[in-house]
Amino acid sequence: MLRPTKHPRTGIYRVRKAVPEPLRAVAGRREWIVGLGTKDPAEAKARAAGAVAQIEACHAAALAMEQAGARTLDPREIAAIAGAWRREATALAERDPGREEDRDAVLDDLYDRIPGPDAGADAAPWELREGRDFQPSTRDLDEADGIARSHGVMGDATSIRLLAVRLFAAKLEAAQLALQRARGDWSPDPFADRYPGPTSLPAMPGAVPDRAPTASKVSLPAAVLLAAWAAERNPSKGTLKKYSAAFGQVARVLGFDDVKRIRADDVVVFKAARLKDGRDPGTVADDVLACGAVCKWAVTNRMLPANPFAGLAPKISRRGPSSRDAYDDNDAKRILGAARKEAGWQRWLPWLLCFTGARISEIAELRRGDVRQDSGVFVLDLNPTAERAGKNDIFQRLIPVHPALIQEGFLDYVRALPPAPAGPLFPDLAVAADGTRTGTATVVHRRWLRGTVGIQDPRKAPAHSWRHRMEDQLRISRAPPEVVDAITGRHNPRNAGAGYGRGYRGMPDEVLKELAKVPSPLEV
Repeated sequence: MLRPTKHPRTGIYRVRKAVPEPLRAVAGRREWIVGLGTKDPAEAKARAAGAVAQIEACHAAALAMEQAGARTLDPREIAAIAGAWRREATALAERDPGREEDRDAVLDDLYDRIPGPDAGADAAPWELREGRDFQPSTRDLDEADGIARSHGVMGDATSIRLLAVRLFAAKLEAAQLALQRARGDWSPDPFADRYPGPTSLPAMPGAVPDRAPTASKVSLPAAVLLAAWAAERNPSKGTLKKYSAAFGQVARVLGFDDVKRIRADDVVVFKAARLKDGRDPGTVADDVLACGAVCKWAVTNRMLPANPFAGLAPKISRRGPSSRDAYDDNDAKRILGAARKEAGWQRWLPWLLCFTGARISEIAELRRGDVRQDSGVFVLDLNPTAERAGKNDIFQRLIPVHPALIQEGFLDYVRALPPAPAGPLFPDLAVAADGTRTGTATVVHRRWLRGTVGIQDPRKAPAHSWRHRMEDQLRISRAPPEVVDAITGRHNPRNAGAGYGRGYRGMPDEVLKELAKVPSPLEV
């Protein structure tokens, strides 16, 4: 029988047992630790037997996995493991979409890892499931191996490579969905049903053994606690969903769903596990703070004796430099000059990005009727559609057509299109499997820019660096902040008067006076 020992900081008893050296790689740890949830030595002694039994069960599971050795994983197992990772990543994006620029940078970095020539107008990230393009790195293979082991299996080299490719495809899908959510697009996930459900996963040995029951015989499931908290606090649907997801992550890591059994030691284990999985410290902090807010209320209302999450959120800094650089004049000249040699959407997409500062989704989904006249000037009417949902009403704006675009012949291109206003501005831009043109435009444009044009700097995002450039150009021209917001589609109210009148968003003729001050890179 192992003797309980006190945690040096909290004084809570726990049971510890070293993992034998041959099993450490399989178990993924050097030691089994089970918190007993009490500072009373007599109670700790009574609970120790159950904790020892759980440690032995985890030890036996690790031993069985080690003895079975590496094996070939069938396609359904590979898909199930990748699907489990994707569901977790998707849940995080649903709960906390984050900033659009950050999500766009993540997606761009993933696209940059796809080698090879342009795959054509029908290219789409989900086609990489079959592994036709992506070559996993050593880090990818190590990650895939670790994820497989966390599900209780050891795959052979071929299986791990296939899993790494499938995980990369899942990352692309999850990153694309996260970007959509950050843009305010909450349409259904088109690929959610393509993976086997959780029941298809191998049995997990338990990364952290469950604790012995506490003295209380009445459990408190997170759903029950959240319902009581919500009945009094009346939170928004988004907040309730976010808090519920946070408790769900805690239950997944700890292996039980009883808030009364959670101790400070468990929260420390939860944080360490999430950070080890590569989760952003800010995401982990949000989970801890969300659970802590509900538990604090529960303490006040005599439902819990203490708040185990208090003071344990990771310290983070939400400020820092941008992960992307703007295109300089030489970059812009190369790109616009190369675009003149293309046709159709590839001819005009770089030019529109350059002289509007718009997002690639805003340009790719434009309709023929969105190029029109207002207040005596030609504009691009950026308004939410089913394919291009906006974050809020501020998304909709009228961007004047820059004189350089008119001189280049953009309006002649528009006039030559079929007259149907609802028709696409770029009929030759193929619709991707998710029903939008954005996915195709993102992949093909990136490959063209990296390959044909030769812009290889990873800090230069194929589309988003134009947005950074426009911000700088408007600063140089001393454009009023409200005009900058009207062009870029940001929402930065500066005082109560910002909500009065039409604002610059409804005055494209006035906005054009400032936008026209931005020079063409080809004339610099």
